[in-house]
Parts: sequence; C-alpha cells; structure tokens
Amino acid sequence: FEKQEMIVVCKPEESPMWFDKLWQNSVDFFRSLDIPVRTLECCSGDLADLKVKSVDVEAWSPRQKKYFEVGSCSNLGDAQARRLNIKIKGKDGNYLAHTLNNTVVAPPRMLIAFLENNLQKDGSIRIPEPLRMYMGGKDVIKK
Repeated sequence: FEKQEMIVVCKPEESPMWFDKLWQNSVDFFRSLDIPVRTLECCSGDLADLKVKSVDVEAWSPRQKKYFEVGSCSNLGDAQARRLNIKIKGKDGNYLAHTLNNTVVAPPRMLIAFLENNLQKDGSIRIPEPLRMYMGGKDVIKK
C-alpha cells in the first residue's frame, strides 16, 4: 500500500523533540480534516526490531464504531544509524545519529476515515475548512 513518510536524522539529544513533532504532525493533519484521532504508545514488548519508541495514530470509524490505525511514528535511536554507519561530526569526534520515521498518511486509510467522518445523513460529503480553497470554495459535495 502507498504511504507518505517523514524521516528525520538528528543528534541524539534532539530525538525526543523530533519524535513529539512528528507524531503531532500526524494528529494535526487528521484533526484538520475533522477526523477524530487518538494515539497509542506501543509497549516495549510490542516494539519491532530497532525501535526505541513507537506511537500508533488511530482514526475513528463511525461505521465500525471503533478506532483503526492510520499512521505510526517511531524513534529508532541509533540502531538504524549503526547499521547504515550514519554519523554526526562533533567537537569531540564523530558519533552515531538518531533516526525517526513517521507515516503521516496512508491515502487509502485516510480516504476511508475522511469519508466516514464527513458523510452527512443525506449522502453528501462535508468539506472541512482547510480543503475548501482546493474545492472552489465548496463546503459540501452533493450526491
């Protein structure tokens, strides 16, 4: 399936800050489309290889009456940098970078969440404010 990723390579001391920014970007993106979301931090026993921390972003499905995963944000610490030999030049020598990745959006999943959460009783689709300028000012797509 297709997805759009954000990748960060940074200094170790910056990785917690970047992690927070990345997952907040995903949450803000879905909320801007009026899609209710929540985040779930994965416990250490569920983390995939290399991951230090991971958070899943889940969108509400009115049809299924439950949340489903639409994205995920991970901090890999220096594990991936170690495998790829990605180093940062420092005053006291070179040291391993930290890498992070964030699945901002997987279009098929986003489209499902968008349509389900913006579907009106009459079958029309309400257009959230941030998208209206791309829709010629329309606030609804009628049947």
